[in-house]
Amino acid sequence: MKHITLGVLLFATTFVFAQENSEQPQLEDSSTEEAVSTDSSATEDSALAQTATLETASELSPADEALPERTLEGYRIIRIRKTETKAYKDSVKKVERQIEEDKKPTIPFRLTASLMATVGYKGLTGSDPYRYYDRSNNKEIDPVNLFHGFPFEVGLLATIPLTEATVAIKIGALYEYTYLIAQEKYFLKTNESNASPWFEEDYREPEKEHITQMRVSFPLLFALKGRSTPAMFEVGSKISIPIQDKYKSINLVDYDLRPSVDVAFLIGGTAIVNKYLSITGHLEIQIQDVYDNELFVGVTDIMCLAYRIGVLFTPF
Repeated sequence: MKHITLGVLLFATTFVFAQENSEQPQLEDSSTEEAVSTDSSATEDSALAQTATLETASELSPADEALPERTLEGYRIIRIRKTETKAYKDSVKKVERQIEEDKKPTIPFRLTASLMATVGYKGLTGSDPYRYYDRSNNKEIDPVNLFHGFPFEVGLLATIPLTEATVAIKIGALYEYTYLIAQEKYFLKTNESNASPWFEEDYREPEKEHITQMRVSFPLLFALKGRSTPAMFEVGSKISIPIQDKYKSINLVDYDLRPSVDVAFLIGGTAIVNKYLSITGHLEIQIQDVYDNELFVGVTDIMCLAYRIGVLFTPF
């Protein structure tokens, strides 16, 4: 009986030992696989880290590369460049300005017909081809100032919007009266011939000589302004038809001593005060000779320059 019991124990011990030897290789294989996968993931992480380091290094300056990447506690340091900070601030300001601009109310153009009245200053100048230099000071002489005066205009001006609040055209019909006073003794030719009635035998004092002008004018202007601004920039032209250009008792229009049509360039602006009232101002430059060169003694290229300021009243 003892022999049988010993045999059973010996068999059981042998079976258990064999079972343990069969499981040990599987554990070793699994640990090996885990080690291999850990090594591969570590390799991939190191490759990605190396790539990121190379990309970052290519963007940083040598001074930035010398700075530490982490704090003493191990936290990663993220740095923002000054240029990026300025660009960010500029973009924020731009958005804020746009928001503030959008909050402002729109000031639209309206289809209107306004009463217009202006006053200003007008001067006629010419050049003396025989007197280019002042011999006493040896300097170039200023243009000859022939006449100056104060024009007055009144009429209608219509505004036609092309967009809601930024572009419009203005057309008008105006009556102009100007009283021009002589400044220099460059007047009509002396009485060398009786062929024309405007020839004078003597020179009179400049302050006693004058010219009165009456014209009908047709301005055409393009007006530009911001969506919410009440002031506008205007540029265009003006065509004028002379009715009277009288020197003493002679109407110079009747003797073809001036063009039958005046063409001028206009530049200026208008400020809207309220729904009914606006203030306007323009510079007028006549781009052609005002009078024929045969009219005055020794003076050619007679040009005109005028400044005007006025009001526009819109009753409805």
